[in-house]
Amino acid sequence: MRGLMLDTEFDLAVSIERDGNGIITQGVAVGDNTDQCAALVLSMSQGDLKEDPLLGCGLTQFVRGKYSPSKIEKRIRAHFARASINYDDYSNKLSVTINTKPL
Repeated sequence: MRGLMLDTEFDLAVSIERDGNGIITQGVAVGDNTDQCAALVLSMSQGDLKEDPLLGCGLTQFVRGKYSPSKIEKRIRAHFARASINYDDYSNKLSVTINTKPL
């Protein structure tokens, strides 16, 4: 996807460029934002995005829960599809660590 770029803290990335007269010619960074869209989907919970309240993996609910890697993958796959992101392109970048030891 091509769109507005965000910085590491998910703020709008701004890179101001001026011409010889000091007039701003460019200001907002634009580029391939597929990675940052995937990161946003993974970090969001349902209800965080007003435009699509059902979008957001809600991975925090899996903390201290007994879930299988397949259930987590199914949740991520469904929300990536909702955000028009191909899960298979990101499956090699994702790592699921399950700790089943009692506390």
